[in-house]
Amino acid sequence: MTAPDNIRLTAIGTYLPDLRVPNLPAATTLGVGEDFLNTKIGIHTRAVKQPQQRTSDLCVEACEDLRRHASVDLDATQLLCVVTQNPDQRIPHTSAIVHEKLGLPGACMTFDLSQGCAGYTHGLAATAALADRYGFEHVLLCTCDPYTTITDPHDRNTALLFADAATATYLTTDAPGYRIVDADFGTAPGTTSVLRCGTEHLTMDGRGVFLNAAREAPRSIERLLDRNGLGPHDIDVILAHPGSKRIIDVVRETLGVDEDRLPFEIAHYGNTVSSSLPLMLAPRLHTRPPDTVLLAGFGVGFTWGTSLIQHTRSERSTR
Repeated sequence: MTAPDNIRLTAIGTYLPDLRVPNLPAATTLGVGEDFLNTKIGIHTRAVKQPQQRTSDLCVEACEDLRRHASVDLDATQLLCVVTQNPDQRIPHTSAIVHEKLGLPGACMTFDLSQGCAGYTHGLAATAALADRYGFEHVLLCTCDPYTTITDPHDRNTALLFADAATATYLTTDAPGYRIVDADFGTAPGTTSVLRCGTEHLTMDGRGVFLNAAREAPRSIERLLDRNGLGPHDIDVILAHPGSKRIIDVVRETLGVDEDRLPFEIAHYGNTVSSSLPLMLAPRLHTRPPDTVLLAGFGVGFTWGTSLIQHTRSERSTR
């Protein structure tokens, strides 16, 4: 999928709750050994929101951080998308609530995107395509999936993984930044049972998630790179969804890249679902952003979305 070329990802605001919950006590209670926690899960503490905080509240915090660290005129926003599977309520859509709390203009399209760990790459594709089609020049893409509200603390498959966070990505035609070069998407048939939530708690087939991630994520990355005449070592940094340390280790081994090129960075705040990729990308925008970045999201569905983005200061031959 060739992406629109005129909209740029220019800045990302983030919000992580202050509360950190250590994983070791819970792991001991759940019968998970410290070695397994360190080498397979890789998460030592998890960021957890306050009970009264809702998805829209976390999104507003991320937008405020965006406004503090970047030259963003929220009054000019023409499109707001919130990526979440945990909305404030069934009706109205959470993006409309965020729109109201931020005091955004009336001429602003709002919609939610129900996606999980591949949500950021799907959100980038959807908002960039809409901006290109309808001439939007100022776009906000928020992510927030507070899975701690649906996780069973007695379930060893999920209780040690998930955390809370929000991000706000600003895309515009008025500033330099990252253009979306190309993307690859898909859904593995017959895999909807690997991660699901009915009326109360999230359930996960850990082995099913691992096997799908270990198979589909490297394939998607390799398809995208091959299509653009590139190899893994032509990319400055590969940010893959950190479902667990073991998943990242396997993806890294399959691609034949080192930890510097494909990092695991969630040990101190946890798996924040749709916010994981922008949380890792955000600090890399503050100094000298890497020229080429590959974003690989994968999870619930079982779906994946892989995006190749390139900074506009360096238009190397990526196609």
